Amino acid sequence: MFNKIIRNIPVLCYHDMGTPGGHDLEAFKKHLDVIQELGFQTITASHLYDIITGQKKLNGKYIVLTFDGCHISNWVYTIPLLARLNMHGVFFAVTDFIETAPPREPESIRNLAKLSHAFRMALKDNDYSQFMNLGELKAAIQDFGMEVYSHTSRHQGCFINLQQTGTVATNAHWSIYGIYNNPQPEDPVFKIGSAYAYNGYWPEENVQCSTEAPINSHEENNFQTRAIKLQPRSDEERYKFCLNDFKRSYELIKEINKSNLQLFCWPWGHFDKLCTQALKEAGFHGAFTLERFRNGPGTNPFRIHRIGVGRKKDEKWLRNRLLMHGASIGSMIFFKFFRKKAK
Repeated sequence: MFNKIIRNIPVLCYHDMGTPGGHDLEAFKKHLDVIQELGFQTITASHLYDIITGQKKLNGKYIVLTFDGCHISNWVYTIPLLARLNMHGVFFAVTDFIETAPPREPESIRNLAKLSHAFRMALKDNDYSQFMNLGELKAAIQDFGMEVYSHTSRHQGCFINLQQTGTVATNAHWSIYGIYNNPQPEDPVFKIGSAYAYNGYWPEENVQCSTEAPINSHEENNFQTRAIKLQPRSDEERYKFCLNDFKRSYELIKEINKSNLQLFCWPWGHFDKLCTQALKEAGFHGAFTLERFRNGPGTNPFRIHRIGVGRKKDEKWLRNRLLMHGASIGSMIFFKFFRKKAK
């Protein structure tokens, strides 16, 4: 009984692997060495779900490895490496970026772009070549025993306030290409957040600028080429958007993984009650966050906690985190709540 009380199931969050600016492949291998040395067993997300919902017992030293975005580098490096080590991975796919095509030979894939550039290519040019395609996702499940779940349909961003941070030419986050239609270099940009968790402010192009989008006097020249008006979105509009996105993603992912259990991963870790309700209505059974807290029997399946692994974190960092978060008491002491950011 004592072991059941103190155990925690750490869930790690990685992204692209072996790309410029991504997780270093050799460092990742050392992370896996640490996980094995500390006696952790990688389990499936479905196993984790069964434990937190009381359908299975927490009777081992478990860990879950997750990978957000399904960057093609996960097909080239991550999945083969995990399979060789008899370890399990959980991959979250942005379903609008899934091309219908057969699996590519990993050796034939060259010039891997970092994840942020891959998103920019997808949103700006409809080029999805840097993401795992349909054949690769199915092979990851059927041939390698991995899991694939939803990371929304489009990983949509929005402007969460009206404090200008620059222009498209000077300081543009990749998600700008999902906010503006055909953004111009002089268009203003503002702080970015999840369009699922924030109502946000949205551009109506080619109309006169209004007080709904105040600008600083030194930035007025940015609006001279074309006037842009930013309009706030209502709760009702956001709910409708979320429900549509989540349902589309749910349907495609279920067709891919053939599972009765559908899990989800929040973009940027941002979420609130409104988008969580839309997620439930769409049919999902649980969601992964970027909060740090205990995972075990009784954990809310729509708030499964994860430890974000920075791309420069070495094996010493991971060892320390796993020692801290390997037990419930540690995970509760070293908690980090990471819901929707304050406006």
